[in-house]
Amino acid sequence: MTSPDLVLIEQIGACRLITLNRPEARNALSQALNRQLIDALAAADTAADTSVILLAGAGGAFCAGMDLKELAERGFTGTDKTENCIDRVSNCRTPVIGLIDGSAVTGGFELALACDFLIASENARFADTHSRVGIVPGGGLTARLVEAIGVRRARQMSGTGQYIDATTALDWGLVNQVVESAGLRERGLAIAEAFTATDAATLAEVWQLYDAVSRDHIAQAVDREADINRAWSAQALALVDTTKAVLEHGRAQNKSAR
Repeated sequence: MTSPDLVLIEQIGACRLITLNRPEARNALSQALNRQLIDALAAADTAADTSVILLAGAGGAFCAGMDLKELAERGFTGTDKTENCIDRVSNCRTPVIGLIDGSAVTGGFELALACDFLIASENARFADTHSRVGIVPGGGLTARLVEAIGVRRARQMSGTGQYIDATTALDWGLVNQVVESAGLRERGLAIAEAFTATDAATLAEVWQLYDAVSRDHIAQAVDREADINRAWSAQALALVDTTKAVLEHGRAQNKSAR
């Protein structure tokens, strides 16, 4: 049985539009979606006919973050060194522009932050709810969010878990531009087309310089966050196992007492 198309891919001129396609789950990152997105990004990043990657979400949402139901049942990639789609976006040599329509929350917010820059619709909303759901960030949020909006605003977002709207995101420098939802795709394609007017070899060198600046500023913070996330995840899993064992022991005692 073949897997459903959790990622839609369109080649439009020199632009590769990649769309997360789990609208019924607000494009939450399941393991299957993570894998398909990694593959799509890797293919686009090495494609000779692709100068720009656009990353979007289907169904009026960008990404709701990790699939918490699956995370509770099976775990995700936070406790090991397996590549995830957030890393894959940040490691792309090809420019990646995020098109944000609707919500980008927690892990979905990290996915957006991994893009080179963001164009948002007026419906875009951003939130870091890691602390509310009890998960330590592991996708570089604490590093990239500070780079984007400054540490004080980053603390506010992570400390409150409250959403900011598109206007605030533009004012804070989180997004480059806000457009009407109906025009978001066309605006993204127009920007991608403008990229193709540059000399490809020169742009690649310039992009590497910008990437190097970001790495100099945030690489240590990203690694530190990942280490803390792995340690926290291991502790959380141990607590779950201990709690499960206690409950099972209690059930066994109740049965024997009957």
